[in-house]
Amino acid sequence: MGTPWEASAQQWAAITAPLAPAVVVAGAGSGKTTLMAARVVYLVLTGQVRPDQVLGLTFTTKAASELRSRIREALRDAGALDELDDGEDVLEPTVATYNAYAASLLTEHGLRIGHEPDTRVITDAARYQLGSRVVDRHTGEVLLLTDHPQTAIQNLLALDSAMSEHLVGPDDVRRIDEAASHRFAEAREEERAAPKPRSTYVEACDKAINALERRGELLGLVDGYRRLKADLGLMDFSDQIELGARLAAEKPEVGAEERAKFTVVLLDEYQDTSVAQAIMLSRLFSGPDAEHGRGHAVTAVGDPNQAIYGWRGASASNILTFAETFPAATGEVPSYPLTVSRRSDRRILEVANRLAEPLYAASDAVRPLDAAEGAGEGRVTTQVFETHREELAWLGEEVTATRDRGGAWSDIGVLTRDNAHAAEVFDALTSAAVPVEIVGLSGLLRLPEVAEVVAVLHLLQDVTANAALLTLLTGPRWAIGPRDLRLLGERARELAGAQGRGAVPTTLDGHLAAIADGIDPSEIACLDDALHDPGPAAYSVEALERFALLAGELRQLRSHVGEPLLDVVRRIVDTTGADVELASAVSPAAAARRDNLDLFVKAVADFQSVDGDVSLQALLAYLTAEDDQGNGLDVATPTAADSVKLLTVHRSKGLEWASVFLVGVGKDRFPSNRSRTLWTSSPAVLPAPLRGDAADLPQLGGHDKKALDAYRAATRDHDATEELRLGYVAFTRAAHRLSVTSYCWTQRATPFGPSSYQETVREQLEAWGEPVDGWLDAPAKGDPNPYALEDPSKPWPVDGMGAEALRRLAAAELVRAADPSEEDLDLDLSEVALVAEWDAEVERLLTELHAEHATTIEVPLPSSLSATSVLRLRADPEAFAAELARPMPRPPSRSARFGTLFHAWVEARFGQQPLLDPDDLPGRHDSEIDDDADFDRVVEAFERGPFADRVPLAVEAPFAVVLAGQVVRGRIDAVYAEPGGGYLLVDWKTSRHEDADPLQLALYRVAWAELRGVAPEQVRAVFHYVRRGHTVEPEELADRQALEAMLGR
Repeated sequence: MGTPWEASAQQWAAITAPLAPAVVVAGAGSGKTTLMAARVVYLVLTGQVRPDQVLGLTFTTKAASELRSRIREALRDAGALDELDDGEDVLEPTVATYNAYAASLLTEHGLRIGHEPDTRVITDAARYQLGSRVVDRHTGEVLLLTDHPQTAIQNLLALDSAMSEHLVGPDDVRRIDEAASHRFAEAREEERAAPKPRSTYVEACDKAINALERRGELLGLVDGYRRLKADLGLMDFSDQIELGARLAAEKPEVGAEERAKFTVVLLDEYQDTSVAQAIMLSRLFSGPDAEHGRGHAVTAVGDPNQAIYGWRGASASNILTFAETFPAATGEVPSYPLTVSRRSDRRILEVANRLAEPLYAASDAVRPLDAAEGAGEGRVTTQVFETHREELAWLGEEVTATRDRGGAWSDIGVLTRDNAHAAEVFDALTSAAVPVEIVGLSGLLRLPEVAEVVAVLHLLQDVTANAALLTLLTGPRWAIGPRDLRLLGERARELAGAQGRGAVPTTLDGHLAAIADGIDPSEIACLDDALHDPGPAAYSVEALERFALLAGELRQLRSHVGEPLLDVVRRIVDTTGADVELASAVSPAAAARRDNLDLFVKAVADFQSVDGDVSLQALLAYLTAEDDQGNGLDVATPTAADSVKLLTVHRSKGLEWASVFLVGVGKDRFPSNRSRTLWTSSPAVLPAPLRGDAADLPQLGGHDKKALDAYRAATRDHDATEELRLGYVAFTRAAHRLSVTSYCWTQRATPFGPSSYQETVREQLEAWGEPVDGWLDAPAKGDPNPYALEDPSKPWPVDGMGAEALRRLAAAELVRAADPSEEDLDLDLSEVALVAEWDAEVERLLTELHAEHATTIEVPLPSSLSATSVLRLRADPEAFAAELARPMPRPPSRSARFGTLFHAWVEARFGQQPLLDPDDLPGRHDSEIDDDADFDRVVEAFERGPFADRVPLAVEAPFAVVLAGQVVRGRIDAVYAEPGGGYLLVDWKTSRHEDADPLQLALYRVAWAELRGVAPEQVRAVFHYVRRGHTVEPEELADRQALEAMLGR
């Protein structure tokens, strides 16, 4: 078939399967994407289908893009993609996400069910904005639900989404809840009538009835949310699938059209589909008999052992019951196993198989993984540390040692079970000078530099947010000590009129908990009140001064709370000085922490309005959901930067690394001892009997405490199975080395110790005859906590200075000792540019106070300009001056993003690791690339052009040249050596118009000629317009004299 690899017997059976329903159970790393591409090639080459008769569906745009590229490449290599006459497009398979396919159905056929085709799809973040608006405008009576708007928003969206995913209406929920409430009331009255009523049994029924009544109130908000979406012409992702399923059910002719259009359907990651997705697809591509779709060629590809998104609406039973959903026209639906992992070495697969033994025993559909022929042995280690601190210290050392033994930082992945642990790991790795990228917004929120900004946002919205104020008071900036915190807490209780009420906490933790856990806002001990009016208590002088400063800052920031959210966040960053502090720090972790802060600000910028109304309340609900659940509201994938990737196990699915460090695998941590919230205790959970996969889930067997306890225990067992699948996913991310570690002690009184997952690793090591060094059993009851031997007290105020302050003082001393009149000698052009930047920064700092009081604004030209700045200066000097006087952030541009990604793609194509973020590359002003598909077309155009196979001398070559006293810096897209000597400089243009300014090439030519010490005549410079494959060489380019004359005006 023209493929560079030979299919195994298992793969060949799946590739050559007849056109009928089938399941491919593809184990971790077994090459399912390659197999799907090969299946398409086989069917096309054998004449069974045309390329355009193939439909491929997957979950993320990244996965869809990869699958599309693999299929296109495989078809092209096999010679099965032919251009049509008259310049028509190539007939290619349709590859999309499940939601994108549903959207296309609604666009084409939605009017059949009264759905307007121009209905806009909103993002997850926009859902929170609408939810906030519904909560604010709700006029119905709310007595039990909650008095916390953010909680109401989260509950509203969770219930609405679950109802859509399971095709359930509000009346269905009310009917189930009313019946259950009646039965709980009967059980309660029966218990009360007993000779010896048990209070715990009565309370259990009361709590369940309360949850059902709260869900009744919540349904009122759900109704309002759905009305608001309809009024604004909006729908969310779950609505797409629900409407698609309804369309397929009510209009069978749509299914007939789709089956006629797509002879073959490939469903990727089918174990992660929801009930509604499975129903929609089955109604489109199956039916009661062969005439109405039964037996259509639908192939589901997935792995039941990697079904880890049940808490997010996915139904693990979908792939196991595929034969019932998509029955064959005749006979049984075949299942094709792929058990050979082409990712992991032998020992990693053996330990993963051992961990997954209960999963294999529970289903005949899944088989243990086998190593590929020629796979290495691999390395598996485990260790239990006495303290968490020791585990983190070892991790930093071992990650560094792993990289020193060969390979890149990006070959290493560090996985944690939850976001809270990820923040601690990030601190440890950055302190060890390890470059780390924390993947996803949810991971960022626990980091100190971001947590303090979020805490201020909470305080702007809610003055009673005591936990947020404690984050600030105990943080490194204000550093309020325990004694002053206790006094502040007592003052808060006094102001709230709570003096003498209830027991007084005797420990600092107790005081903090008592302060943070208020319920009634009118009676809560509000720390913010005490901050503004600390009273006459014997605070330290430093604390009183800091209280006043913080209170003033909060007062000033609250006066700006009506501004756009991004402006508010930037104002908080400016006021707290977080960006300046991180920018001026020289510690190994400073750069990474500044990047984290920038990523958070970008996330806020992406929290765009639906129709101009964005509230702080909605943003906080969104951030709180991410922090608490980390449930993938933001779509985040690791970048190509050479850094260690730190992420939760849930986010690691589909990724792989040469070495994986799975940390914190302790008892009750991983596997987690937290069970899923039940519909009998939370209003946000859809009643289990209404779920489309109810037959595969535990159900409530009665309505008394005993039945509730049994239901909770059965659910806990069911969740343990999903947790085991999560462990299997974590183990199978490693290619060559897997390290599983845990610890016994933290500062809490109860120890952890190794978990059952780690015990499995130890047992496998012992089975191999490998020594298990550094193993510690769980501490026995009464064993001393090592942290208890440490003196937790610290001097207050803190004596001396921190390491960062000492570094700055040393730097200041060096500056004082320097002679400013001395010339900078022996500097190359890059160093000259760097020194010029320093000088400009110093000059700005020295003149800042004078500029604040000036009546006129003088805008000096910076001593260092980028090449792009020179172009803007020549085109519009006044606008450029205005931009220098008041720089304004440019809104994120999707088109510009794709344009910069093209430059990064070219750099990677010729074997050079990008050293810059794509946003720092040239090309932001000439991109005009619309989306992934357009990006692919530009790439294809480049590959057809004259530079596709010509290897450049340099890519993104940096330069700095001094012209008329101005340092001009930039990067040249590509430099080629000319056959007859000399150089050819190329600037890629992805725009549709050929109107680039030759001044850009003139700068490049002068800079490169001087950098290489050759005459300008030996350097040619051209624009290459990638889309048309057209190379333009200006007839005449300005020389150094002309450039200096322009800049010297």
